[in-house]
Amino acid sequence: MKISGGGTAEISGLDVVICMDMEDFEPASTGALLNSLSLRPIIERLRFTPKKGRTLMLPSTESTRSVLIVGLGQRGAVNYETIRTSFSSALKALIGGENKKIGVLIPGILSAEREALEIAYISELTSYSFDVYKAEKKAAPELIRILSDSAVGTSIEDGRIMGEATNLTRHLADLPSSIGTPAFFESALRENKKVTVTALGRDDFIKLGMGGLEGVSRGAHEPPRLLIAEYGDRDMPAIMLVGKGITFDSGGISIKPSEGMQEMKFDKCGAAAVLGALKAISDMGLKAHVVGLMPLTENMPGGGSYKPGEILRHYNGVTSEVISTDAEGRLVLADALSYGIDKYKPSAVIDLATLTGACVVALGNNIAGVMGNNRELQDKIIKASGNTWERLWPLPLDDDFKDQIKSDVADIKNTGGRPGGSETAGAFLSYFVGDVPWVHLDIAGTAWKGQKTAKKDYIGLGATGFGTRLLVEFIRAGTE
Repeated sequence: MKISGGGTAEISGLDVVICMDMEDFEPASTGALLNSLSLRPIIERLRFTPKKGRTLMLPSTESTRSVLIVGLGQRGAVNYETIRTSFSSALKALIGGENKKIGVLIPGILSAEREALEIAYISELTSYSFDVYKAEKKAAPELIRILSDSAVGTSIEDGRIMGEATNLTRHLADLPSSIGTPAFFESALRENKKVTVTALGRDDFIKLGMGGLEGVSRGAHEPPRLLIAEYGDRDMPAIMLVGKGITFDSGGISIKPSEGMQEMKFDKCGAAAVLGALKAISDMGLKAHVVGLMPLTENMPGGGSYKPGEILRHYNGVTSEVISTDAEGRLVLADALSYGIDKYKPSAVIDLATLTGACVVALGNNIAGVMGNNRELQDKIIKASGNTWERLWPLPLDDDFKDQIKSDVADIKNTGGRPGGSETAGAFLSYFVGDVPWVHLDIAGTAWKGQKTAKKDYIGLGATGFGTRLLVEFIRAGTE
């Protein structure tokens, strides 16, 4: 699918033009189009009111096959999410039909540049379908031409890049665990020629004293990896991104119930988001120094698997008692965090992980939890989320939660029980970051579409790509 820009008059050759309208205000671009095609009499005869979510398809003309009016509701209530959801619903209705070349008029009521970015971004997301293994494929449009008389070319390209990167994240997460292996992730990462890639394996885990990664990966059939990608100017302070990558989580010896276990291929969503974000950051050429770490392994039961009651020594020397082998994500993150901080001396660290069911209970399927040791950094990532659909909510992280994971036989234990499960997981990770500004995002409820996920046509079945654009927006804000 090609996404390009053009002036508002460049509608020749398009199958359909999408324009947006409001109940109490008509964008100039919409009015000009309707007047030039003499469509007002039809609209008046049909008594169409552009309430939010309503659409009207108008007949073809000599220069374009048809016009689709998309209602945004009252002007005062319109924001970028209104544009994202309304446009994606209209585009989804067109996909798979005869409309292969689609024009989209920018309403220009908020910011033409930002609206163009959102339209390009949402065009990519709405057109995504994980149909690799289906005989019948979803046919994406051939062309999306974003129409504006303002200079929006850079915005369109930025939106396209972020959308494409988010879809890469979704694809990696959607892959079955037999395909989306640590080796597959390494291959996908090495396709990005703008980053320097290092891959550590089990022998390295043992040599470096990464007891968490070594322990969790003992039962794995697929060889594990700690993938490290470095981008940008090494003379600048590094921003470190760390994503949990359990390519399949059976729970190990503390095995999960069989119901819903097929969804445990999504336990690699954190690593997928870091890989996708690195692609967007490098494709956009952002002036930043970014290091991404992706600890990748299966968590499987077997005679050689790690067991409850074991004590693991992590890279920084902290020991952890294994209470449950199904609390494995924090164990692999512990080594990735402490190793990355020791080697790259970052100025800030953000990790994201499908870490706890407790976060899903607390915040549901539409909001991720955020906690950390630095309020300024936390505020910055929350501010960045305001530019996306990826919503965050702060959770507490104080010494009470650290007390809850104290062990009688080691420094800490890998679970503190059901109460405050998200916070005790965050407290565990805090032992591996020291005083470096750090934020932890628990994306367990938002990484793939759940039963209670809000209806958004740009988020289909499977992985959502949550975190990809969020990380990019955070890095972008630091370069402005």
